[in-house]
Amino acid sequence: MKKIIILLIAILLTLTGCKKVEEAVQLKIDFDFTYDGYTYKLGEKFNVDDYEEPESYSEIASCAFEGLDKTYTYEHFELTTYPVDGEERLYVIYFLDDEARTNEGIAIADSYEDMISSYGESYVKEENKYTYTIGKKSITFIVENDFITSIEYDYEV
Repeated sequence: MKKIIILLIAILLTLTGCKKVEEAVQLKIDFDFTYDGYTYKLGEKFNVDDYEEPESYSEIASCAFEGLDKTYTYEHFELTTYPVDGEERLYVIYFLDDEARTNEGIAIADSYEDMISSYGESYVKEENKYTYTIGKKSITFIVENDFITSIEYDYEV
């Protein structure tokens, strides 16, 4: 009887440890983007007045929603929002150059190996496009000649 109890406790500790590791990985790679002290969260409400003023702004009638899709261009990245119940929600973050870095430290012009070192090998690959997804959030890297040429965060709406 004691052996069975000890075995059950060992199994529970092992399973709990694995769950904590998975949670830690998800917390480490949360697909939020922080730049110059501001944090941009995919799928969350976006109010441009809460952030640094963009260099430019454009809007277009949304194909999928009632209202306008809006794009805010900053020096090193672009943000695109979609309308929901009179609010804007962030669904695309697109890097424009190598000055913007993911929270894990990856930028355009970094190597494929740098990407793997930070994000691992749990990606979906389509030609030279590598996509990592957790829930409705993803980050996509375009890799050419072993170097990252594009980085984009997306939120599945």
